[in-house]
Amino acid sequence: MARRATKTRPDPPDLAPRRDPAPAVLESSALWDGVDAGADVEVPEHVAGVRLRESRWVGADLSGRRLFGLECRDTEFVHCNLSGTVLEDAMLTRVAFVECRLTGVVLSGATLRDVRISDGRADFALLRMATAKHLLVEDTSLRGADFYRFNGTDCAFLGCDLTDTALGDAQLPGVQLHRSTVDAVRGASALRGARIGPDQVIPLGAAILAELDITVSPSP
Repeated sequence: MARRATKTRPDPPDLAPRRDPAPAVLESSALWDGVDAGADVEVPEHVAGVRLRESRWVGADLSGRRLFGLECRDTEFVHCNLSGTVLEDAMLTRVAFVECRLTGVVLSGATLRDVRISDGRADFALLRMATAKHLLVEDTSLRGADFYRFNGTDCAFLGCDLTDTALGDAQLPGVQLHRSTVDAVRGASALRGARIGPDQVIPLGAAILAELDITVSPSP
């Protein structure tokens, strides 16, 4: 029997082939199924119970908004601003964030399945106690991001700036880190079993030595 190929990238969103214009306002308990949304959609400061399915949102300004109980499936966000957006306990399945600003986004306790974040900024993002399977973050800055007790399976951070990223008590078995900046990661012991490139051996070694408070000095 032939071995089943291992999936190496998240499944992309399965967008509806034909989508309707979005409502003028995103209201609590709204269900958007097969919707095209733009920058003109009004989003209140607090919204709860929103479900997005097979939809695409371009140019949204969701900065500082609180979206409680958000459920996204097969949805794509393009050129959106989610700086400081609170998405605690969100459920994201086959969701893509393309060239989005996610600085300070709060995804604590979120469940991420087949999620891709590419060509954006997610500095100081909070993913404390979030759970992920098949998460790919690519060519994105994650400076100062917080992954405390993050549990990720089949995750990859490729070409990312992980300077000052906190990984305390995170579980990231087999995480891929190629092309990423890793020399100033905090909690580097969480990267046990990680896959890196030859050029990352010395920088990651420095981070591990710093965590263990090992000093390199001349022989006495």
